[in-house]
Amino acid sequence: MMPDVDRGRALEGFGYTARQAHFLTLAALHGGYFLRRQYVAFTGVAHGQATVRFIAHTVAREHVRPVPYGRHGHVFHLCARPIYAAIGEEHNRNRRTAEWEAVMRKLMTLDFVLARPEATFWATEEDKVSLLRELEIEQESWPARRYLSRRVGGSMTTRYFVDKMPWYREPDDPRLWFTYVNAERTLNEFETFLVQYKNLIAALPSGVTYVAQKGWRRPVRRVFDRVIGNDSGPRTVPPAVFLEYCRLRRDIEADRLQHLRVDELHRFPGLRSQFSARAFDDLYARWIRDGDAVISSTDAYSPNASPCVLGVHELGFHYDEQHPARLTKANEPQVT
Repeated sequence: MMPDVDRGRALEGFGYTARQAHFLTLAALHGGYFLRRQYVAFTGVAHGQATVRFIAHTVAREHVRPVPYGRHGHVFHLCARPIYAAIGEEHNRNRRTAEWEAVMRKLMTLDFVLARPEATFWATEEDKVSLLRELEIEQESWPARRYLSRRVGGSMTTRYFVDKMPWYREPDDPRLWFTYVNAERTLNEFETFLVQYKNLIAALPSGVTYVAQKGWRRPVRRVFDRVIGNDSGPRTVPPAVFLEYCRLRRDIEADRLQHLRVDELHRFPGLRSQFSARAFDDLYARWIRDGDAVISSTDAYSPNASPCVLGVHELGFHYDEQHPARLTKANEPQVT
């Protein structure tokens, strides 16, 4: 993976300093939107004429589009194709205009990235794929979604890491950290994220960082423990339940949906989550080869606690969902 600083050097040819180019690279990779105060925080210099000149330069060159933000401010969208092309991301979707809810998440993501200046981040699908191949992590454990082509007779397309959440490593920490930035008022999507990442989390030393305006530490911990299964030991699973999962999985993967009842189709996602660890995939492969006899009460149990750990990062800002991308002071009450 090319470091962000090296990627940013290509932007110096547009008349930016090394520090400005590095900031624009971070903004491009982690959402495409930024605030004036984020640039000030990155440079570590109080707001002044240097910041004004930088913003004016980006807008004048049409690299950035200012969008009204709150009563008197702006959020800045880094949307110019030449900028993304220069850092090797010409077709990055961050160039596109986003809905305000998505903009809020992008701003929160950049806030988190700026709060980890010593960390190494992986933001793009290409970088993440390269990392997992380097670590020799089997592709079957990568978070993926399958999409049916809109064309008549089109085939299924598999996309990886569609959540676009950043991954990172801290110095002297062997764990790979998966970030979830929550711009919602519930933990439903966080739970979905954990289910999708469960196999990958189990495949290597890892951590999950939950990022939000407010941490909700106890509820977040409950969801994390329920999905990842960091309990004190193995849990026995009735063989009949695992056999049901095997039969449903076999028919679904073979596209024999006509043999399944509606209630079985509704039940399968829950079973898939319950048996998502690699140990169960191996047991399923044995069942396909040898039949029901390979399943016993000693076979069907959840593996020991995952090495994954949970971190919670509370941002120092409130993002008001009731007004397009309006940022309020941290001590101002939120609209509920």
